[in-house]
Amino acid sequence: MKTALYIKHVKGKGRGVFSSIPLYKDDLVEICPLIVLPAADFEAAISSRLADYFFNFVKEDKTLALVLGFGSLYNHSVYSNATYQLDREARVMYYYALQDIPAHTEICINYSGEQGKEYREWFESRNIPLQSK
Repeated sequence: MKTALYIKHVKGKGRGVFSSIPLYKDDLVEICPLIVLPAADFEAAISSRLADYFFNFVKEDKTLALVLGFGSLYNHSVYSNATYQLDREARVMYYYALQDIPAHTEICINYSGEQGKEYREWFESRNIPLQSK
């Protein structure tokens, strides 16, 4: 892992994650530890201002995870240049480059976890216009 990640304002999106060095296809961008919230905290968490930063840990169990590092700050793109992999046992999230990413280019993931898939529900529930690219 050789990234030099930083945050920069992206017009129309807010904060975005960038790297000061180029990333190459299949590079490990970041390993992020998780804070897992039990189901008892679900309603309070999704009602809070932090709701936009949680991932489903086990959706059926209504457990959520806050991804530390830059993990909860990656913006969405339908055709993203990075992806993520959840390791529930280790309670970490791995982020990988799906393609070469030039230095100072925003690193985006697809919130659905599936390249090319729209994730309208997340955006519509927050009254946010969907930005596909």
